[in-house]
Amino acid sequence: MLQNFFRRAKEFYRENRLAWRMVAAVIAISLLVTASLTVILVRIEYQRSIARIEADLDTLSSSVRPQLAVNLWLVNTEAVRTQLHSLLQTKVVGWARLVEPDGTRYEVGQLPENRELIRKRYIVEYEHPLTHRNVPLGELELVNTLDGLQAQLLAQLGRILLLLGLGMMSAALCFLWLYHRLIARHLSHIAEYTRRFDYERMMAPLVLARQKRGMDELQTLTDAINTMRRNLLIGNAQRDEAQQAMLREKELAEVTLRSVADAIVTTTADGRVKLLNTAAEKLIGWTFAEARGRPITEIVVTLDDTGEADFASLLHLARVGALPPGAVKTTITNRHGEHYRVEMAIVQIGDAEGGMGYVVALHDISAAEALTARLAYQAMHDELTGLTNRRGFMTALATARDLVQEYDEARVVMQLDLDQFKLVNDTCGHQAGDELLRQLAQQFRDVISSNVLVGRLGGDEFGFLLDTADEAQAQQAASDVLLALEQYRFVWGDRPFVVTGSMGLVRMDREVCNPQEVMSRADVACYAAKEAGRNRFAWYRGAEENLEARHNELQLLATLRQAAEQDWFRLYFQPIVPARPGRGTRHHEVLLRLVDEHGKVIPPGAFIPAAERYDLMATIDRWVIAHTLKVLRDEGPHIQLSVNLSGKSLNRQTLAFVLERLEETQVTPSQLCFEITETSAIANIQESTQFIEALRQRGCRFALDDFGSGFSSFTYLKTLPVDYLKIDGSLIRDVVHDDVSRQMVIAVNRIAHAMGRQTIAEYVESEDIARALREIGVDFLQGYHIGMPEPVLDPAPTPGNGTTGFY
Repeated sequence: MLQNFFRRAKEFYRENRLAWRMVAAVIAISLLVTASLTVILVRIEYQRSIARIEADLDTLSSSVRPQLAVNLWLVNTEAVRTQLHSLLQTKVVGWARLVEPDGTRYEVGQLPENRELIRKRYIVEYEHPLTHRNVPLGELELVNTLDGLQAQLLAQLGRILLLLGLGMMSAALCFLWLYHRLIARHLSHIAEYTRRFDYERMMAPLVLARQKRGMDELQTLTDAINTMRRNLLIGNAQRDEAQQAMLREKELAEVTLRSVADAIVTTTADGRVKLLNTAAEKLIGWTFAEARGRPITEIVVTLDDTGEADFASLLHLARVGALPPGAVKTTITNRHGEHYRVEMAIVQIGDAEGGMGYVVALHDISAAEALTARLAYQAMHDELTGLTNRRGFMTALATARDLVQEYDEARVVMQLDLDQFKLVNDTCGHQAGDELLRQLAQQFRDVISSNVLVGRLGGDEFGFLLDTADEAQAQQAASDVLLALEQYRFVWGDRPFVVTGSMGLVRMDREVCNPQEVMSRADVACYAAKEAGRNRFAWYRGAEENLEARHNELQLLATLRQAAEQDWFRLYFQPIVPARPGRGTRHHEVLLRLVDEHGKVIPPGAFIPAAERYDLMATIDRWVIAHTLKVLRDEGPHIQLSVNLSGKSLNRQTLAFVLERLEETQVTPSQLCFEITETSAIANIQESTQFIEALRQRGCRFALDDFGSGFSSFTYLKTLPVDYLKIDGSLIRDVVHDDVSRQMVIAVNRIAHAMGRQTIAEYVESEDIARALREIGVDFLQGYHIGMPEPVLDPAPTPGNGTTGFY
């Protein structure tokens, strides 16, 4: 039974070891604190008792000294002794002694040895009856021991400590029982639960064997463990999913790595090949089985600009983080000695052992760089002739400009314009024209020295850049080119052609070195050579008036090209109204103005001649057609507009453009009327007729502009299917005062009506002219009196003030 008790006690101790330690610590600390406080209290009580004894001695001495003084004064020694013995009867005094001034001693009691004593001395004085002065008669010494006081205090201290120990032992036992009941057994249950915790197979949630007591520390710990259990369950599920995803990603990565087009090489921390994909095997010529475990510097060999291997230095730069970001372009040589241009990326990657290996990606750019070089060549060279194109020629002029500005090395620039090229194109087709250009390019290479840059500037224009400023040499070079042209015969399909050219020469020096200005002057000089009779050359001389005019015209030409690209043109609208109300529909003619980069409005009479001379009218006409259709689409079906077309636009290309734009904008074709001059229509009557009929079938209308300005008008009127005749303005201006003009207007009007056409009178600048035209029977009126050209379309009539201007 005793063994069972000790066993259970030992088990209880083991289960509540922390509580035992806490209780022992609390008891020890409590005993220490209590003992210290008790000692302090006893000490205080001890001091108080001593002070009380001393006070009793003082009180006793003060009561006995007057009588002692009397006895000593009367020399009554027996009474002195009796009085001293009476002091021993009190518990305050244990030993007393009186010493007189002459040395006489009176002692009573026994003075203990080696004992703590309280000793007090008092002077015994007698007041003299005569003098009333105190006369010292002796010294009284009273002594008492502290034996009783110390014993009393020690007994009291023992009782306090005993009671305290018993109380604390009882409290400790209660604490241990409560700790075991409320905490320890539950902690043991939690410990056992966690010991049996299996992260792979989760057990049931933790539940404490106690009544529901609300939230406390144990319940918080239990909830935390159960929360951890739930999180582990979720984590295990996520881990399983992640493992599955990782396996899939690994398989995908392996498949991707095998199928990726770029070469991929991975290494171990010591720089040996660990992986090689299929693309890498093809690029560097090693199989994975052969390359595995070999140093990567043996497998991948890169060459620097000097042809030396430098891959080891690239690896070092990658290791220290000094490799430039992104891919590095370099040349590699494979196992078979073949060279490839590649973009190389080197990235460090950690392995399972904590080392840092490398991933080397190689992207073969050999074909791309070859293509880039080929494209760069094509960008600077004419595909047809192999000569430098305009862009390359202008780049060479820019380089020459820098040399002229820095070293004053003047140059001569020559421009050649073929005279009969259009004839070959129109007669035999573009294939013949292309062959002619190829043969001429070879002719130029043969007759021009190698230090002269020859370029095709576009179409039938060629440029020559000489590295000398010597006029004699330049003229000789120009003469050689013209002589070669004169002696050359182009044969196509058994048809021989004589090709000549005109050349313009210009000096490129510090005064004039801007490439655009140089080419502009060369063009002016080339025009001067054409005007002088063709198949010759001319120098640019700025002082000559005709060259200056030509130069200004070319500058305007550059403005026109820029205007078409940047929408500097503006549409103006002039009303065309019925001569008599209710007899026709009011509509507008679209007029063109040019606003240059400085905001200046340029009338058409200033730029149309230059545009016609340089074949820009078709481009301008297309711009006008496109923007007119946008206006019709935005304004709605009640608006009708007339657009002027030049003779250059009466072709299949413009026809296709108009049909495409009509389809795109969904404008009703009957809202659109085209005005063509009789001169342009008669110049190519067959193509003009086809153009007009094709658009009239779609619903568009046509007007024959400037009718009556020539004697052939009536001859061709029957063959041109137009809807309106616009009587020439030179006849309208004089219709009031010139009877001949009036009769011509009457004749045109009658013939037009007889053929089913309506008539429009231009240049109606006064009410008198309008009245005369109404009397004649003209159908529509147009002019400054009827309405001024305005940039905003206004369907309401706005009579003008009779001023004149361009239309």
